[in-house]
Amino acid sequence: MEKEGKTVSIIVPVYQVREYLDVCVQSVLAQTYTDLEIILVDDGSTDGSEKICDRYAETDERVRVVHQKNKGLSGARNEGLKLAKGEYIAFVDADDKVSPFFIELLYELAEKYHARIAVCSYEKGRELSGKIKRKKAYVVGSDKMLREWHGKRKKLETVVWNKLYHRSIFEVEKGNVFPEGKLHEDVYVSHLFVQRAGRVAITGEKLYLYRTRTGSIKKSPVTEERVDQNLDAQRARLAFFEKEGMHGSCRRLKWGFGLHVMMYRWRLLRQQLCK
Repeated sequence: MEKEGKTVSIIVPVYQVREYLDVCVQSVLAQTYTDLEIILVDDGSTDGSEKICDRYAETDERVRVVHQKNKGLSGARNEGLKLAKGEYIAFVDADDKVSPFFIELLYELAEKYHARIAVCSYEKGRELSGKIKRKKAYVVGSDKMLREWHGKRKKLETVVWNKLYHRSIFEVEKGNVFPEGKLHEDVYVSHLFVQRAGRVAITGEKLYLYRTRTGSIKKSPVTEERVDQNLDAQRARLAFFEKEGMHGSCRRLKWGFGLHVMMYRWRLLRQQLCK
């Protein structure tokens, strides 16, 4: 795709992912949309990931690298946002990969429908198809999407890595966009991003490969601290929907909250019994 004059910044937080980083970065570099700024935020890696970041910066002028002390995923994303110059911004986790058409298709949707967020589907654990099916896309108003939250689009809502954002979504923040020192950071902010968007364009095209790996947060043992942080994030999100008077979403979120409480308590008990 030819340059359209609107740069897209892709922010990749990097921490101890040497085994996966090459595949991730190469998939980003292979985008059919070429007007890119790729920001690799090394979040205090010591496994050689930091050297891989530097190698890409030396060989491709689109790649920028920043090294910082470990601040966690939120801290890395916030640093990337401070540096990003693109009119649009996307996030890719360093142990995942994206389709070559990831940016091109989401950019087309955002521009065509004047939507400040464009969303794609994703594949979990398998390889992505090398082809696209040009599935029919649709547009949802922010208010409608929020009122239907935790419903039929549940899998697409909360995560930030399957989306393309107009930078204005983040410019309203006076400080950090993502809450630092917190796990489940997406849960705190995803609904706020949608509220600011006005319109959200959505495609069923699977353009992102999400992988869970040994050592990732989702694969780590459940602890009381992790449980408390997850439930705190859900409480913050629930408080937003209660304030906005979105009763249907509140009911679904409360039901989900209760299920999470039971699931976490069972997993903690099982871990204790298996010791």
